Amino acid sequence: MARMVTYNARSAKPHPETAHLSGIDVLALMRDQELEQIVALNDPATGLSGFVVIHDTTRGPAIGGCRLWSYPTADAALEDAIRLAVAMTRKCALAGLNAGGGKGVLIDHAGIKDRAGMLRAMGRYVESFGGRFYTSGDLGLSGADIARMRETSRYVAVPDDRKLDLAGATAWGVLGGMRATLAAAGLGRSLQGRRVVVQGLGAMGARVAALLVKEGATVIAADTDAAVAERVASSTGARLVAPEDVWDQAADLFCPCATSGVLTSETAARLRVRGVVGAANNQLDAPEVDAELMRRGVLYAPDYAVNSGAITLTAREFLERRSDLRDIAALGERVEETVTRIFETSARTGNPPQQVADRLADDALVRPRSTERQFWPLR
Repeated sequence: MARMVTYNARSAKPHPETAHLSGIDVLALMRDQELEQIVALNDPATGLSGFVVIHDTTRGPAIGGCRLWSYPTADAALEDAIRLAVAMTRKCALAGLNAGGGKGVLIDHAGIKDRAGMLRAMGRYVESFGGRFYTSGDLGLSGADIARMRETSRYVAVPDDRKLDLAGATAWGVLGGMRATLAAAGLGRSLQGRRVVVQGLGAMGARVAALLVKEGATVIAADTDAAVAERVASSTGARLVAPEDVWDQAADLFCPCATSGVLTSETAARLRVRGVVGAANNQLDAPEVDAELMRRGVLYAPDYAVNSGAITLTAREFLERRSDLRDIAALGERVEETVTRIFETSARTGNPPQQVADRLADDALVRPRSTERQFWPLR
């Protein structure tokens, strides 16, 4: 697996000329990670620079969000895209979807001349896959940004609370994962009266916090943006703490909804909770953190098992041509069943939950790999 890259704050935006690949053997990397495609993106007229990575399409077309982030190097951007694409493959397989994993990663830098034009250019790249890669939003891109991409591609899903409530689908899945985790910890499945620490109050964290309050939970929350934190606290009644203090709060559950790699050996050791269940992608800084949490008696619900609501809704919209907001709450029940199965297998085998989830997902993939077994749209 490629090295973990973590970005908890934006660094100075590098120009693409400085964000170079430092001697990576791309073909060797693709063989090691079993990647189908890496497509480098470059549009000097708008400043577009980044990658699309397609990991596995043996179950169906690749689905994965597109993010815009201030990566220090192109190496870091590519590594992030690879990890996220692999996680998307496993997420789709674990959710039983006829889809595989991909990811779009754009480098945010000082040379971006035309943001709207850059996003339309990204849409053209997505369109060029002809339905082999479907995408929507992720970190750094708003609904309006995704709508720009949609102007030039049929394969971009634009979030719409009236039709495609991606944040709501994910949030209900997080609550389903929480119920399964509480039950596995011997605390019952009700969230009533439980204390939950929510890290990150962006679109996802705010939605999860609001649902938790409706379920009768006490929410302790933090965000690096003080104005955002105050707004969410005002609307939900959440108690705010400093971002650096989230690890030390006594609670039932810790819910990471911010950036990747927040669970390190150091932060995991500070947790005072029974379980970790969140919406953020790639929460573990390194694979061994999963085992460390298990040794400390903290149940870790694998992130891609928990945050699969949005991808399930997207697959329904694109691949099955149906979307029904009445089904969103039911997505939480599916996640609860999946996470329960992971914890039961972990308890039976003694393997950490992340290892169990990886094995269950990998077992659902088509092997051996070959272009004959991959998804290629009809032209």
